[in-house]
Amino acid sequence: MDAFLLKNLSGLLQTGIFYVERGRMDDGWKTSESNPLCKDKALQDMLLQGADMQEFPFLYQDEFQVFFGCVAAEVGYCMVGPMNADFFDRLKRHRFYQKYHISEYAEKNLRRFTLMEVLQTMCIVARIVSGKTYTDQQLVDANHLASVTKEQEEEDKIRFNLRSEEEDIYRHSYQEELELLNRVKEGNVEEAVRLSKRMDVEIGRLGGTELAHLRNLLTIGAALCTRAAIEGGVSPYTAYRISGFYINKGAECKDTTQILVYRNHAVEELAKRVREIRAKQHTSSYTMRCKDYVIKHFREKIYLDQIADTLGISSSYLSRLFKRETGIRLQDYVNQVRVERAANMLVYSEESIPKIAQYVNFPSQSYFGKIFKAYKNMTPRQYRETYKPAEFFEAEQGM
Repeated sequence: MDAFLLKNLSGLLQTGIFYVERGRMDDGWKTSESNPLCKDKALQDMLLQGADMQEFPFLYQDEFQVFFGCVAAEVGYCMVGPMNADFFDRLKRHRFYQKYHISEYAEKNLRRFTLMEVLQTMCIVARIVSGKTYTDQQLVDANHLASVTKEQEEEDKIRFNLRSEEEDIYRHSYQEELELLNRVKEGNVEEAVRLSKRMDVEIGRLGGTELAHLRNLLTIGAALCTRAAIEGGVSPYTAYRISGFYINKGAECKDTTQILVYRNHAVEELAKRVREIRAKQHTSSYTMRCKDYVIKHFREKIYLDQIADTLGISSSYLSRLFKRETGIRLQDYVNQVRVERAANMLVYSEESIPKIAQYVNFPSQSYFGKIFKAYKNMTPRQYRETYKPAEFFEAEQGM
């Protein structure tokens, strides 16, 4: 164990990192009158027992959303905390210190940690103390920090129907945002997830509460990475289904840790889809460019001859190639893209159905209804009534 690294990490993070051996803190470690780990024996015992009961570093979060952690070393233990994951006002801070029997004169402000900082701090401490490497996801799963398991998430995904396409403003610099989106576009899964975690620390406040902040963080990150995935070769239908699933799960979730997990899974899955497409390389550049043309021009009249001229090949060859490589006719793909865009507008806009049909360039409302029902198994009106969020109806009634 490298005491030098741990003590400097403690100073850098402005939180306690203490070594415990044979039931007492090592005299060589500076204790603090304001740290619950030094003053509350029950808290110490609970952390030590938790670390003994599982293979992974143990994390405990109290009712004030403050984390404490413990890692079992070869001899002894290393305890970390407090790591505050919420915003404290003066009253909440006083109640926090009262809980751990700390005098009022010893109270001080707590540095705020993002959830990812808490997890990464524990991963670093574990590596220093035990030499073992863990991922933040392993810590989330081992400590039951998220309310939904990966298996439950996959089951929910099977039953999920696309509901939304979010287009909010991201509060990072253009260069940071572009770097993340480029990694998704390239299918670089590990780097994309790493960058999204790094940006958590730097992002501005996106909501009045921590829950609202993290929900907005999920929505914005998923929406932007969706566009990057489409540019990387993922079909709009697939990309919007993935982001729509995680955005809606986040909107329903009240567990702050789980919301952040959903965001990471959205970035990871979108980047993986790009990687899979690049690895297979079954689709020719002509088909990919044809799809790209449709995505960019779906609001216009689209002619096979015009696309073929743009690509420099014959229309008959393009028609056969597209059908062979995608399994559907070009016109079916055009209708698919238009229906998905129309579905988003039905749910998240106040435009009338005739105007939406016109916007996505269906020649008539009746034809739009026929094609829409063929893809969605319900009429546009039924789709809107089924999937329109409650807040839209409440807003309409209040007007």
